[in-house]
Amino acid sequence: MGGASASGTRTSSSVGGNAGSKLPKTSRNKADAIKSVGNLPANIQAKAKDFFKGSSNSYTNFSVERMGNGNYMAKMTKPGNVPGSKAIYYKEIDKSGNTVRVFKETYDPSGNLVHLKKK
Repeated sequence: MGGASASGTRTSSSVGGNAGSKLPKTSRNKADAIKSVGNLPANIQAKAKDFFKGSSNSYTNFSVERMGNGNYMAKMTKPGNVPGSKAIYYKEIDKSGNTVRVFKETYDPSGNLVHLKKK
């Protein structure tokens, strides 16, 4: 899932972990997402698990991707109350395991970005 989001976040489809390990592109539920981060470096695992554990069971599409700059981007989607709308939550984690930034993008049912909030 390469490309840029409305926030300018660039991600690559290759997820780095231990030599040759990769995460599934997307986990559909929280339990699978928490299990899947075991392929990441230990300091990244802890931050991704904490991020995912903070969600409710209504969240979907959990993923962690290695970015071009070597950082990791964890993200998860919360379907909106209006059918077709959604909020995507992001947490950028640097190579040392420090949180760089956390933010949320909100989309209307047509897929238009309507709000960007720094957390």
